[in-house]
Amino acid sequence: MPKRGCPFADAAPLQLKVRVGQKELSRGVCGERYSREIFEPSGAVSIACCSCVRAVDGKAVCGQCERALCGRCVRTCWGCGAMACALCGLMDCSDVYEKALCTSCAMFEA
Repeated sequence: MPKRGCPFADAAPLQLKVRVGQKELSRGVCGERYSREIFEPSGAVSIACCSCVRAVDGKAVCGQCERALCGRCVRTCWGCGAMACALCGLMDCSDVYEKALCTSCAMFEA
């Protein structure tokens, strides 16, 4: 029995290997962050905040996942005082004032 032919014939796009380098990454989805890290004139690599991707201005890190945080994204847990990022923290809006809770304290509040 002979092999059957390709059903797409000439309509199929070519499947070529594409080299993705630093230059191509700097034009992509996270292009601004990559271009700052790669092409910064001082040569020093800046660390980006895990929540908003701005440059980190201090040494604040999330107490749960240990990712870097900028001053605007730091949430201090209402229960234990630990720092939490937007991914690990939970905002409780059930009271008059909203309060941030880390994942450990959020389990006990529920």
